[in-house]
Amino acid sequence: MRTRAPARVLMYHGVDHVGRERDPHGMFVTPANFRAQMELLLESGFVPVTEDAYLAALGGDRLPRRAVLITFDDGYQGVGEHAAPILESLGIPSVLYVPVGLLGGRADWLGDRLRYPLLSAGEVQGLRTQGMAIGAHGLDHADLTRLGDAELLRQTQETRDTLAELLGTEVPTFAFPYGAHDARVRDAVAAAGYRAAFSVHEAAGRFGIQRVDVNATDTLRTLRVKLHGLYPAARRTSRHVPRARRLVHDLLGSAHDDSGALAVARP
Repeated sequence: MRTRAPARVLMYHGVDHVGRERDPHGMFVTPANFRAQMELLLESGFVPVTEDAYLAALGGDRLPRRAVLITFDDGYQGVGEHAAPILESLGIPSVLYVPVGLLGGRADWLGDRLRYPLLSAGEVQGLRTQGMAIGAHGLDHADLTRLGDAELLRQTQETRDTLAELLGTEVPTFAFPYGAHDARVRDAVAAAGYRAAFSVHEAAGRFGIQRVDVNATDTLRTLRVKLHGLYPAARRTSRHVPRARRLVHDLLGSAHDDSGALAVARP
């Protein structure tokens, strides 16, 4: 049975100055762009909500009409250095999903050109103390759909236990690395005791909640399109997410400057 998401959920990855040649997939939004996007949310009447409020809404509680949940995947250091202060200054809550077995290391999945540093365990604890919710993203950013049952158990249950011990609090939500999930993976996440899990493009109830990805080429115009209530349905209908994304940017423009870093592009 499908569970209708009670609010829009935005998915970010990194927030930092990373040139296009090192970030071909557009994973890193500049701090200036990120601030402008968060200000746009508030100016447009969106109401950022906490993880707790979102989970309560899954259980039937009501949220504001334009509620939005801000999430980050992977635990890049720039989220702590750049995004967290911006969010704190604007009073915006968020959820950060970290691969707990890699804290303090580097993101090898980004390729040799980048290998961006990840937050340390102490930095994650500090962000939690500052009010950012912390969620699970597996042990080592593995594609869970490719794992055997024993390893899948480690990536879900052991991840939850390790992260809960680090934070001294419950870890209620999970985000699938690469957005990859199937019925077996969703069942494992549910059995591990999580209350909800987030995917990217493929929706499958409360253990496969769809999110809207915000990437390095998004301008305020393209973000407005992505915030439209019909955007997720249109994206699902197209069945060609990268093609749909390119079409939006072809029509409305992409954020970049001549240096190869990304810049704020106003409407």
